[in-house]
Amino acid sequence: MAAHLKKRVYEEFTKVVQQQQEEVATKKLRLTKPSKSAALHIDLCKATSPADALQYLLQFARKPVEAESVEGVVRILSEHYYKENDPSVRLKIASLLGLLSKTAGFSPDCIMDDAINILQNKSKLQFKSCRGSSQVIQ
Repeated sequence: MAAHLKKRVYEEFTKVVQQQQEEVATKKLRLTKPSKSAALHIDLCKATSPADALQYLLQFARKPVEAESVEGVVRILSEHYYKENDPSVRLKIASLLGLLSKTAGFSPDCIMDDAINILQNKSKLQFKSCRGSSQVIQ
């Protein structure tokens, strides 16, 4: 009996089995460029002074922005607008937001909502600060 099992095992291991290789469906990869919003965010984070930030914004303004990346760029610009204290940089960010709002296929509602909230908060703060003094801010 042991000899029979030994013979059977030997036959199984000595048989050459040829399997046909199935063609594996190849996946095509598409190379993409880094997103404009990521590049802009990195550039603005690298800025050490308002002049540097303004230079990065001017360079960004010269490049075209695809419609699919406008929303991310608007979000990044809005975040940096709140963080920035320099008026010239804030003005350039506001002008870029205005230009981006004209992009075909992009709804500028979020930009308008942010602008309204900023103006409402600014006017409330100015009114509160003037309450104690006799100055009127127009």
